[in-house]
Order: sequence, then structure tokens, then C-alpha cells
Amino acid sequence: MLLRNKRRLLSFVLTVVLFTAVYIIAKDVKLNIISKSIIREPTKESSTVQQLSEMLSLNHKDVEAKDNEKIKSKKEEVKKEVKEDKKNGKNWESIMPSMPDLDAKQELGRASWKYFHTLLARFPDEPTPEERAKLETFVTLYAELYPCGECSYHFQKMLKKYPVQTSSRTAAAMWGCHVHNIVNEFLKKDVYDCSTILEDYDCGCGDLEKST
Repeated sequence: MLLRNKRRLLSFVLTVVLFTAVYIIAKDVKLNIISKSIIREPTKESSTVQQLSEMLSLNHKDVEAKDNEKIKSKKEEVKKEVKEDKKNGKNWESIMPSMPDLDAKQELGRASWKYFHTLLARFPDEPTPEERAKLETFVTLYAELYPCGECSYHFQKMLKKYPVQTSSRTAAAMWGCHVHNIVNEFLKKDVYDCSTILEDYDCGCGDLEKST
């Protein structure tokens, strides 16, 4: 009786071991087949992600080449304008050299416009003839000495077409906003609401009486 029970127990243990071994081997084979299938045949989703990644990963050299082409095109455009103006007897001189760095040009522009509008927004409400003459002279020199050569060239041309207004603070500020919007339209940017120009460029310094 005892011997029979031992045989049954041994038979049960061997069966369990055999079944476990077969299960483990089968599972490994299945996992191996699945992994090979995934590697060899990528899903549509992974393929789409890869395509998007390739599309979005821009080549830095290509971007730089495109920027250089834009700069070259702009230079040629300015040269053409200069030739045409000289041909028509209009000599617009630019003291400053060209500024090919687009980032530097934009950063300079933002700072310059802020200073320009703040200055005009603090010009006297009732300026004297001398103060009006000084503002006109300053803006003229501001255009001639602007650090970006090609920008200076266009600024001077714009002043000839739209002379600086100096009769009052409002007139000066509105004129400044108007010429800025001309530049915005040329660059295909949003047009600024000039009705708030004085409030938008109020530095908060107040209007204390000038020292005599």
C-alpha cells in the first residue's frame, strides 16, 4: 500500500515537472516569434510616427542655407533699389554697414521701436519752435545712424515720403505709430492700434515741470 502511494506521488510530481517544462518552452517560442514579427513588420502606427519624426527633424544646414538665400535676395533687392534711386537722382546714403544676422536685426528692431515710441510719447504737448526743430533733426539723424544699413536706407526713404510731425505730443506719437505700421505691413505683421499709442508707451515717469 505504501509503495503504491509512493509510486503515485512520484508519477504526479513527474507529470507536474513535465507540464511546467513544456509550458515554459512553448511560452519562450511564442515570445520569440512575436518579437521577431514586431521587429520585421512594424505596425502602421510606428511607421507613421517614424515618418512624422523624419518630416519634423529639419536639417540645420538646409535651414541655414534658406536663411542665407533670403538674406542674399534681400541684399539684391536693396542694391536694385539703390541703383534705381540713383538713376532717378535720389541719393540715399547709409552710413552703417549691412546687418545680415536676422536674429540680431529683429532684436535691435524691438529695442529701437520701444525707445522711439517712448520718446515720442513724452514729447511736449505744446513744443516751442526750437523743440520742434530738435525733434526733426533727431529723427533724421536717428534714421541716418541706425545700426542696420539696409534698414537705415529704407527709413530715410520713408521720412522723405512721410515727414516727422512735431506740432504736439499726440501728432508726433501718431506719426511714429503710422510709420511703424507701414513697416509692419511690409513685413506682413499685424497692424498696431494707434489709438492707444500714448497709453501703451507711458513709462509711468509722470509729467513733472521742466527745470528752468
